[in-house]
Amino acid sequence: MAIIKLSFRSSVWAVLAKDAVCEIRTRYAAGALVMFALTALSSVSMAMAGAALPPELAAALLWVVLFFCAMAGLARVFVQEQEAGTLLGLRLYASGQAVFFGKMLFNMALLSGLTCLVVPLFSMFFAVEITEWLPFVAVLVLGCAGIAIVSTLTAAMVMYAQGKHAIFTVLTFPVLLPQFLSVISATARILSGGVPEFSEWVFMVGYDAAVVAAGILLFDYLWQD
Repeated sequence: MAIIKLSFRSSVWAVLAKDAVCEIRTRYAAGALVMFALTALSSVSMAMAGAALPPELAAALLWVVLFFCAMAGLARVFVQEQEAGTLLGLRLYASGQAVFFGKMLFNMALLSGLTCLVVPLFSMFFAVEITEWLPFVAVLVLGCAGIAIVSTLTAAMVMYAQGKHAIFTVLTFPVLLPQFLSVISATARILSGGVPEFSEWVFMVGYDAAVVAAGILLFDYLWQD
Protein backbone atom coordinates (compact mmCIF):
# COMPACT_ATOMS: atom_id res chain seq x y z
CA MET A 1 0.00 0.00 0.00
CA ALA A 2 1.37 3.39 -0.98
CA ILE A 3 2.09 5.85 1.83
CA ILE A 4 0.71 9.29 1.13
CA LYS A 5 2.73 12.14 2.57
CA LEU A 6 0.73 15.19 3.58
CA SER A 7 1.90 18.64 2.60
CA PHE A 8 3.94 20.56 5.16
CA ARG A 9 1.09 22.88 6.16
CA SER A 10 -1.44 20.05 6.33
CA SER A 11 0.96 17.98 8.44
CA VAL A 12 1.53 20.82 10.90
CA TRP A 13 -2.18 21.44 11.40
CA ALA A 14 -2.91 17.71 11.59
CA VAL A 15 -0.37 17.26 14.40
CA LEU A 16 -1.69 20.34 16.20
CA ALA A 17 -5.32 19.22 15.84
CA LYS A 18 -4.51 15.67 17.01
CA ASP A 19 -2.76 16.94 20.14
CA ALA A 20 -5.59 19.38 20.85
CA VAL A 21 -8.21 16.63 20.57
CA CYS A 22 -6.18 14.29 22.81
CA GLU A 23 -5.76 17.06 25.39
CA ILE A 24 -9.48 17.88 25.34
CA ARG A 25 -10.22 14.22 26.03
CA THR A 26 -7.67 13.65 28.79
CA ARG A 27 -6.93 17.18 30.12
CA TYR A 28 -3.67 15.81 31.53
CA ALA A 29 -1.29 18.61 30.57
CA ALA A 30 -3.79 21.42 31.10
CA GLY A 31 -4.76 20.01 34.51
CA ALA A 32 -1.12 19.73 35.59
CA LEU A 33 -0.35 23.27 34.45
CA VAL A 34 -3.37 24.82 36.15
CA MET A 35 -2.98 22.94 39.42
CA PHE A 36 0.70 23.80 39.70
CA ALA A 37 0.01 27.47 38.95
CA LEU A 38 -2.79 27.74 41.50
CA THR A 39 -0.80 25.90 44.17
CA ALA A 40 2.35 27.96 43.63
CA LEU A 41 0.60 31.33 43.55
CA SER A 42 -1.63 30.66 46.56
CA SER A 43 1.24 29.21 48.62
CA VAL A 44 3.56 32.15 47.97
CA SER A 45 0.73 34.63 48.52
CA MET A 46 -0.07 33.16 51.93
CA ALA A 47 3.63 33.05 52.85
CA MET A 48 4.01 36.72 51.92
CA ALA A 49 0.96 37.64 54.04
CA GLY A 50 0.07 40.58 51.82
CA ALA A 51 3.55 42.14 51.80
CA ALA A 52 4.42 44.17 48.70
CA LEU A 53 7.01 42.70 46.34
CA PRO A 54 9.71 44.83 44.70
CA PRO A 55 9.52 44.77 40.87
CA GLU A 56 12.61 42.57 40.50
CA LEU A 57 11.27 39.92 42.86
CA ALA A 58 7.76 40.08 41.38
CA ALA A 59 9.14 39.60 37.86
CA ALA A 60 11.31 36.66 38.93
CA LEU A 61 8.38 35.04 40.74
CA LEU A 62 6.10 35.37 37.71
CA TRP A 63 8.56 33.70 35.37
CA VAL A 64 9.55 31.01 37.87
CA VAL A 65 5.87 30.05 38.16
CA LEU A 66 5.44 30.01 34.38
CA PHE A 67 8.63 27.99 33.86
CA PHE A 68 7.86 25.28 36.41
CA CYS A 69 4.25 25.08 35.25
CA ALA A 70 5.60 24.41 31.77
CA MET A 71 7.93 21.73 33.12
CA ALA A 72 4.95 20.04 34.76
CA GLY A 73 3.05 19.50 31.52
CA LEU A 74 4.92 20.18 28.29
CA ALA A 75 6.99 16.97 28.27
CA ARG A 76 3.77 15.10 27.48
CA VAL A 77 3.81 16.10 23.80
CA PHE A 78 6.07 13.15 22.93
CA VAL A 79 5.54 10.92 25.94
CA GLN A 80 1.90 10.45 24.95
CA GLU A 81 2.96 9.41 21.43
CA GLN A 82 5.28 6.76 22.86
CA GLU A 83 2.64 5.47 25.29
CA ALA A 84 -0.06 5.34 22.61
CA GLY A 85 2.24 3.76 20.00
CA THR A 86 1.64 6.50 17.43
CA LEU A 87 5.27 7.49 16.81
CA LEU A 88 5.56 5.26 13.72
CA GLY A 89 2.42 6.75 12.19
CA LEU A 90 3.74 10.27 12.63
CA ARG A 91 7.08 9.31 11.09
CA LEU A 92 5.32 7.80 8.08
CA TYR A 93 2.90 10.61 7.32
CA ALA A 94 4.72 13.78 8.42
CA SER A 95 8.22 15.18 8.15
CA GLY A 96 10.28 15.93 11.23
CA GLN A 97 9.91 19.68 10.75
CA ALA A 98 6.12 19.39 10.46
CA VAL A 99 5.97 17.42 13.71
CA PHE A 100 8.27 19.97 15.37
CA PHE A 101 6.11 22.94 14.36
CA GLY A 102 2.85 21.17 15.21
CA LYS A 103 4.08 20.20 18.69
CA MET A 104 5.61 23.65 19.21
CA LEU A 105 2.34 25.41 18.32
CA PHE A 106 0.44 23.11 20.69
CA ASN A 107 2.86 23.92 23.52
CA MET A 108 2.54 27.62 22.76
CA ALA A 109 -1.25 27.36 22.87
CA LEU A 110 -1.09 25.63 26.25
CA LEU A 111 1.31 28.22 27.65
CA SER A 112 -0.77 31.08 26.27
CA GLY A 113 -3.86 29.78 28.02
CA LEU A 114 -1.90 29.28 31.23
CA THR A 115 -0.49 32.82 31.03
CA CYS A 116 -4.00 34.26 30.61
CA LEU A 117 -4.89 32.54 33.90
CA VAL A 118 -1.68 33.26 35.82
CA VAL A 119 -1.22 36.98 35.07
CA PRO A 120 -4.57 38.20 36.48
CA LEU A 121 -4.17 35.98 39.56
CA PHE A 122 -0.58 37.14 40.01
CA SER A 123 -1.66 40.79 39.77
CA MET A 124 -4.47 40.22 42.27
CA PHE A 125 -2.57 38.10 44.82
CA PHE A 126 0.50 40.32 44.94
CA ALA A 127 -1.09 43.73 44.27
CA VAL A 128 1.09 44.22 41.19
CA GLU A 129 0.00 47.12 39.00
CA ILE A 130 0.83 46.89 35.30
CA THR A 131 0.65 50.21 33.46
CA GLU A 132 2.49 49.36 30.22
CA TRP A 133 0.35 46.52 28.91
CA LEU A 134 1.57 46.46 25.31
CA PRO A 135 5.27 45.85 26.09
CA PHE A 136 4.26 43.53 28.93
CA VAL A 137 2.22 41.34 26.57
CA ALA A 138 5.07 41.40 24.03
CA VAL A 139 7.54 40.19 26.68
CA LEU A 140 5.11 37.44 27.73
CA VAL A 141 4.75 36.29 24.11
CA LEU A 142 8.51 36.21 23.51
CA GLY A 143 9.22 34.48 26.82
CA CYS A 144 6.50 31.86 26.42
CA ALA A 145 7.55 31.24 22.82
CA GLY A 146 11.09 30.52 23.99
CA ILE A 147 9.85 28.10 26.65
CA ALA A 148 7.58 26.32 24.16
CA ILE A 149 10.27 25.96 21.48
CA VAL A 150 13.01 24.69 23.79
CA SER A 151 10.56 22.40 25.62
CA THR A 152 9.53 20.80 22.33
CA LEU A 153 13.15 20.02 21.47
CA THR A 154 14.08 18.65 24.89
CA ALA A 155 10.85 16.62 25.12
CA ALA A 156 11.89 14.84 21.91
CA MET A 157 15.32 14.15 23.41
CA VAL A 158 14.02 12.52 26.59
CA MET A 159 10.96 10.59 25.34
CA TYR A 160 12.80 7.25 25.62
CA ALA A 161 14.70 8.05 28.81
CA GLN A 162 14.04 6.77 32.30
CA GLY A 163 12.87 9.52 34.65
CA LYS A 164 11.72 11.65 31.72
CA HIS A 165 10.28 14.55 33.71
CA ALA A 166 13.34 15.12 35.89
CA ILE A 167 15.71 14.92 32.92
CA PHE A 168 13.39 17.17 30.91
CA THR A 169 13.68 19.97 33.47
CA VAL A 170 17.44 19.51 33.89
CA LEU A 171 18.00 19.76 30.14
CA THR A 172 15.57 22.61 29.49
CA PHE A 173 16.66 25.06 32.18
CA PRO A 174 20.30 25.65 31.08
CA VAL A 175 19.23 26.19 27.46
CA LEU A 176 16.50 28.60 28.52
CA LEU A 177 18.59 30.48 31.08
CA PRO A 178 19.73 33.36 28.80
CA GLN A 179 16.15 34.06 27.69
CA PHE A 180 14.89 33.50 31.22
CA LEU A 181 17.20 36.17 32.64
CA SER A 182 16.34 38.55 29.81
CA VAL A 183 12.55 38.31 30.22
CA ILE A 184 12.86 38.71 33.99
CA SER A 185 14.90 41.88 33.50
CA ALA A 186 12.44 43.20 30.89
CA THR A 187 9.43 42.39 33.09
CA ALA A 188 11.05 44.10 36.09
CA ARG A 189 11.51 47.28 34.02
CA ILE A 190 7.84 47.21 33.03
CA LEU A 191 6.66 46.63 36.61
CA SER A 192 8.81 49.60 37.63
CA GLY A 193 6.88 51.81 35.19
CA GLY A 194 9.44 51.81 32.38
CA VAL A 195 9.95 49.84 29.18
CA PRO A 196 12.69 47.37 28.17
CA GLU A 197 15.72 48.69 26.33
CA PHE A 198 16.11 48.12 22.60
CA SER A 199 18.98 45.70 23.19
CA GLU A 200 16.72 43.54 25.37
CA TRP A 201 14.09 43.36 22.63
CA VAL A 202 16.75 42.38 20.10
CA PHE A 203 18.09 39.66 22.38
CA MET A 204 14.66 38.16 23.13
CA VAL A 205 13.60 38.11 19.47
CA GLY A 206 17.01 36.82 18.39
CA TYR A 207 16.96 34.03 20.96
CA ASP A 208 13.56 32.77 19.79
CA ALA A 209 14.65 32.94 16.15
CA ALA A 210 17.87 31.07 16.96
CA VAL A 211 16.14 28.19 18.76
CA VAL A 212 13.56 27.88 15.95
CA ALA A 213 16.43 27.64 13.46
CA ALA A 214 18.14 25.05 15.67
CA GLY A 215 14.89 23.07 15.80
CA ILE A 216 14.54 23.11 12.02
CA LEU A 217 18.12 21.92 11.58
CA LEU A 218 18.28 19.33 14.36
CA PHE A 219 14.81 17.93 14.78
CA ASP A 220 15.04 15.43 11.91
CA TYR A 221 17.98 13.75 13.68
CA LEU A 222 16.15 13.66 17.00
CA TRP A 223 12.94 12.44 15.41
CA GLN A 224 14.32 9.66 13.24
CA ASP A 225 16.78 8.37 15.85
